[in-house]
Amino acid sequence: MRTRAHAQEPTTTAQHRPLAWAVLTTAVLQVVAPAVTINGPGSSPGDGAGAELLITPVGWAFSIWGVVYTLAIVQALSALLSSDVRVSRRFQVDQVVLYSAAVLWIFMAALDSSTLTFLALAVMFVAALDGVLTLARTTVEPRRHRIISRTAFGLFAGWVSAAFFLNLSTALVGWGLVDADAVAWQLVVVAVATATLVGFVLTTRLPAYAAAGLWALAGIVVTGVDDGTLAVVVAGAVAAAVLATATAVALRRSAVQPG
Repeated sequence: MRTRAHAQEPTTTAQHRPLAWAVLTTAVLQVVAPAVTINGPGSSPGDGAGAELLITPVGWAFSIWGVVYTLAIVQALSALLSSDVRVSRRFQVDQVVLYSAAVLWIFMAALDSSTLTFLALAVMFVAALDGVLTLARTTVEPRRHRIISRTAFGLFAGWVSAAFFLNLSTALVGWGLVDADAVAWQLVVVAVATATLVGFVLTTRLPAYAAAGLWALAGIVVTGVDDGTLAVVVAGAVAAAVLATATAVALRRSAVQPG
């Protein structure tokens, strides 16, 4: 029996070939965009550009972008090369918006504008969350493409969720509303970001989404250790524990009610 979570009918990718090509094109563009920005090589969304915050993940944490970009291209190719793929048209639109906004973010980062980069990241954030919700309530076929889609987009969306709050924090500093050296408000940001991640992990049951969030929190803990900021270390560790627990609960629910 079809559950309410899968009430929305998917469409056949082959019937929307131009949209599938748009997904692949934008997935590739976000990889090459940093090399062609006006002011030289750009950045990746949420790479810590701008104000140095106490909650900016350690530098090596941003290497996850290589995995995110690669999986996005693999997922797009899977949709194009398989004639039996069935996926929601809305999900494909979310992908195009997310990847296009990622390209825009890179160009805005090259202009060194915290406001414009935050606005681009906000568009990415909305598209990412709508995408994971769409994945959670629709059936993607065949199984191999479902696994690729949930892994690739889940990881992308989870990292973008963390990056959104980092870019928001950077924008707040740029607007002169807060101090980059003040720890209290940054701990609030970590708490709100964690609550968001937990909420969407429990709703979507996407392990890859949780994995990206845990990676970001681990990076924050390492930054706290390096800076000797105990409050950041404790906050990051507690947040990671809460998210890991929520992920375990979500996976247990999935085992009881698959899908």
